[in-house]
Amino acid sequence: MTKVKRLILTNEWVEMKEMFENNTNGSDEYGKNFKIGGELDILSRTFLDKLGDLTSLKGHYCIIDGVKMTLWKERLWSVIENAGLLAPIAWKTDLALEEEMAAKIAAQTDWENDEFEDIEDYEPSDDEISNVKLNIA
Repeated sequence: MTKVKRLILTNEWVEMKEMFENNTNGSDEYGKNFKIGGELDILSRTFLDKLGDLTSLKGHYCIIDGVKMTLWKERLWSVIENAGLLAPIAWKTDLALEEEMAAKIAAQTDWENDEFEDIEDYEPSDDEISNVKLNIA
């Protein structure tokens, strides 16, 4: 009698991957590609819960269905992020705003510096200063 190999994650992964590949519109903006609370979102959350449980039971470096746990996590992260199911992260939003402000300030600073770019610093020599004739009336 042949022993049937039980696949713990692979079947769900294939289903989730096919759903993503067949229905994506290419947007990774939150909620613009797949519906939040929709079938792919629920499936990915269930899969994430299983990865968390398996990591707790077997550790971070275990192998499930012949695949390292780190690869399972990278795969899931990729689908969640590319499907637009990852809510905006506050620090990334703040960082983007800071970069935008820094670029605006840099553009203003560059313009201000360009105005006097051709003027060289000139300091007269002692001879030139002593030879200046003052017109005092």
